Amino acid sequence: MREHLTSRYLSRIALGLLASLVLTGTARAGKVSWLDDVVRSAVREAEAGAKVETRGLRSTGRLFAHEAEESLEGLARRSDDLARGARKLEEPAEVALRTRFARLTHAEPEMARTFAALAPAERRLVVEMGETAQSLARRYPGQAEGMIKKLGVEGMSAVRAYGDDVAEVIVKEGPESVNILRKTGRGGWRFYTHEVLTHKKQLAAAGVLGLFLASPERFVDTAGRVTEYAVQQFAHAGLQLAGAVGGGAARGLETAIGGVLARYGLDSAIARRGGMILAGAVALLAAMVMLGLPVRWLLRPITWPVRAIRGRMRAA
Repeated sequence: MREHLTSRYLSRIALGLLASLVLTGTARAGKVSWLDDVVRSAVREAEAGAKVETRGLRSTGRLFAHEAEESLEGLARRSDDLARGARKLEEPAEVALRTRFARLTHAEPEMARTFAALAPAERRLVVEMGETAQSLARRYPGQAEGMIKKLGVEGMSAVRAYGDDVAEVIVKEGPESVNILRKTGRGGWRFYTHEVLTHKKQLAAAGVLGLFLASPERFVDTAGRVTEYAVQQFAHAGLQLAGAVGGGAARGLETAIGGVLARYGLDSAIARRGGMILAGAVALLAAMVMLGLPVRWLLRPITWPVRAIRGRMRAA
């Protein structure tokens, strides 16, 4: 009897947990599905305002199908992280958010009630997704819904943070390209579009493309400076990075000068800088001698003030 009661008790607990999980999953899917409706409505409002002919161009299915199992809170957190990296994170007042949302949906009462029940970060995400969708609808008439399906929430967040111009690349190259913006910002994105995509097939054949997409920060920093690792990997693919050879040579010369100064206990940043300047002057003198140019040209900035002072002294 006791075993029977225990079994029934455990069964009820299991059913309760299962129901809780199902309800949680349904709530998550419900919020993302509602976001889908808001964004689609915002796109159609923008297209109607711009008088865009969209007959036969409407996208079928959900816009955010890949995010259906995620929570709106989690999506908002990732979106905020991306915006923070681009220094575009906004925290508008609640009144401003409600006003902006009303513009997106024409103050539709049911949507307004659902919006009011969301957490602050979720409300901000909904407004930003709607406004970004409208921006895409105006820039790419009749193509916005198809682009949004490929971008997803994370891609839309990248467009919001970095501008509409990144949308085409993300749509064409896939959502993994958002990782480049997340880790290296605009500097890394410039390297990606100008160097990596230009030689995409060659880099893919050498296995370098996969390395870059996995760890773009090893190739370029947030300021767009190319690393030694990038030079080596591109060379492995038979490619030479523009402007990287001079930088590598300069770093090599600085290292060599630092080694010489270290022997005399003089290895410091100021001493290295002085050594680099001296080495540059010697190189310039050597080049002038090889080209048959008068060395006095190089000394003119120094000798001219001396001659001027002497001339004044004689005149006095």
